[in-house]
Amino acid sequence: MPNLSIRRLDEETARRLKVRAAREGTSLEETVRCILRAAVVDEEPLGTLIRGIVGRGFSLDPTAREFDTPIDFASDDYGPDR
Repeated sequence: MPNLSIRRLDEETARRLKVRAAREGTSLEETVRCILRAAVVDEEPLGTLIRGIVGRGFSLDPTAREFDTPIDFASDDYGPDR
């Protein structure tokens, strides 16, 4: 397994890493490993995820949607007694 040395790390960053490791109950090395792992994860673009869920035939164009007739709140057919 490769080793990595980080030179010229400022004191404030080192202090914050130590505090985070203590808060998480892990070693400083394990905390840095977790941070690095999370930083290099390949994330899929949102559009790719949406296409995977709903398929390619889905349209996000609002003009292509069909709507019901809006409710006319002033009509005689609307009210608490109906």
